[in-house]
Amino acid sequence: MSNHKKMVIEIIRKNLKLKRITDLNLKVGSIPIWDSMMQVKIFFELKTKFNKINIKNAANVRSIKDWVELVDRIY
Repeated sequence: MSNHKKMVIEIIRKNLKLKRITDLNLKVGSIPIWDSMMQVKIFFELKTKFNKINIKNAANVRSIKDWVELVDRIY
């Protein structure tokens, strides 16, 4: 697992208050805490770590897998 992937998963895991993430297909709305506001919070925290992420390239991100793939494409 790449270092970027680990960081993305860890940031999302902490925000969603999960013990671990086993399914990268987990997405907005699949658990009660992950609503549109949480998605924005995740975006800003990821942007802090990966400053090349912007609203334009993150607009269609919906799942953990999408976030990982976005960071992989940019970095």
